[in-house]
Amino acid sequence: MRSRLLLFVSCSVFISIFIVSGAGLARDLDDDSTVTLDAYGFEMSYIYTDIYILEDGSIDIYYEMEFNCLSGYQPIDVIDVGFPNDHYQLSSVTAKLNGTEIDSSRIKKSEYVEIAAEIWLTDVGYIYPGESAVFEVYCHNPAMVYPDSEDGFASCVFVQTWFGGVSGVYTSGNTAKRVRYHFPDALTDINEAVVRETTSSYVNAELSDASINVPGLYIEFNDIGNPYDGYMSAVALPEEYVKVHSVFWSLTVYNNRSVIIFFAIVLALIIFYILRKRRKSKEYLPPIVTTLGGGVKKDLTPSQVAILMQRPLTQVATLILFEMMKLGYLEIRTTKPALRFDVSVSTTVINQLQKYQQQMIAGIKKRNKEDIKWAKGASSGTIPREPVHQTDLKKALITRIKGVSKKMKGYSVRRTRKHYEEIIDRAWEEMKKTSPELKDAFLWIMVDDNYEERLDRRGGSYYYPHWYVRNYYFYTGRTYSSRPSRSFFRIQSHAGSTHVAPINSLSSGIISKPQTFTKDLQRVTRPAPTRSSGGRSGGGGGGGCACACACACAGGGR
Repeated sequence: MRSRLLLFVSCSVFISIFIVSGAGLARDLDDDSTVTLDAYGFEMSYIYTDIYILEDGSIDIYYEMEFNCLSGYQPIDVIDVGFPNDHYQLSSVTAKLNGTEIDSSRIKKSEYVEIAAEIWLTDVGYIYPGESAVFEVYCHNPAMVYPDSEDGFASCVFVQTWFGGVSGVYTSGNTAKRVRYHFPDALTDINEAVVRETTSSYVNAELSDASINVPGLYIEFNDIGNPYDGYMSAVALPEEYVKVHSVFWSLTVYNNRSVIIFFAIVLALIIFYILRKRRKSKEYLPPIVTTLGGGVKKDLTPSQVAILMQRPLTQVATLILFEMMKLGYLEIRTTKPALRFDVSVSTTVINQLQKYQQQMIAGIKKRNKEDIKWAKGASSGTIPREPVHQTDLKKALITRIKGVSKKMKGYSVRRTRKHYEEIIDRAWEEMKKTSPELKDAFLWIMVDDNYEERLDRRGGSYYYPHWYVRNYYFYTGRTYSSRPSRSFFRIQSHAGSTHVAPINSLSSGIISKPQTFTKDLQRVTRPAPTRSSGGRSGGGGGGGCACACACACAGGGR
């Protein structure tokens, strides 16, 4: 997970360093005070922030902070509070000092900090030297949830406002910092939320189901820092609970001194986009219509789960063939000079099979007929290696893929994947038992993204089902014609051995040109969006790390 978060964290650090503080020269007081000092000097006991993540991808921000105005310095007459991005709604900002609400006419766009509100204390009383006061601020900030570096998740990154300039021009002392992220009501299990890495000052993050004073689910970050440093934290949650905004259309250049960091961010986004596009180029599953808080689809077969997890098409095709062999529809006839199958059921039975199975059988029969032409010398060239005619195999896979997309409608893709990942882990242990209790344990381990490497390196004893042993294992070096009397066969392996070579060779020979095959299939299952003349059509996607537009800038009591 750490490597996957590298881009995410680096972008956040860039922005938080280069956003300018609200430090500035002191202004004259509006009353008849005789104070002549032109500098602020204060400490902050604490800065507490509650962030409520809403379903529309916006957040509600609640600040509570305590200012301690130091003796010999100017009273605090105005406070600038920075907000995450320029989507923040100035009209939503409200504030209180020691529980007394500040008139909205005293809340304006800051003249000192580009993305901030300046809040004048004229009506409620200044914070005079030697005095302390509790200051509260609320603001609604849209567009705060962005794509996470982990597929299926969305992120919210936040940097607490800070005061006094990066060098602590007029602030001092230690400040207790706390940030709580509260989640949408639909998220009922706090373990679904994820703590992301933060700045070096990050100390602790706690998961909580609820507390006496804070209802609902939240993640809490705590640290002891200083008033002039921003405190960054970040969380992620499943994207099914919240609207995810596109980072490309929300990027803001905060000031002229941000040019360098702007290009650094753009470069990072380009790299992220390239990596995302490379991953997308391997995806073939159509978009799935899910529902908020959708459940787990628990009746999928191994080949359907492989499709849901977008495993390589060669792996999916192998699983489909193995499932059909298990059901007795197919048998391996020979492996030399190329792998070939025999259809073991009658036409009557074939007509009752599912469409994708019929298409797979049609491709096998077509290939077998072509072999006869080669045997008679009617065809020139090398005999095709693939056992299923590619046109029919493509049809079968498209049918199966579309079926999975339709079957998953209304269910949670992320939760379903997690459910089957647990089944796959269990299958590895089951394969060591004399009689695996988990149905199709052998097929489930084949869904594992690294099953060949995992099986080959560990070594040990595994029990294989008789249909696999009968159909394939003995073709690797021995002749075997009679039906096994046992349900499972034990195969002893040593680390580095090749006892999964039969599976490897079968998979490698099913699709002749995987890249071309995948692209042709994607044109059907994931067609490119159509464009209408004279305008832009469709919705923009665009990957990106969540941090590009989700960091809070600084403000200050001047």
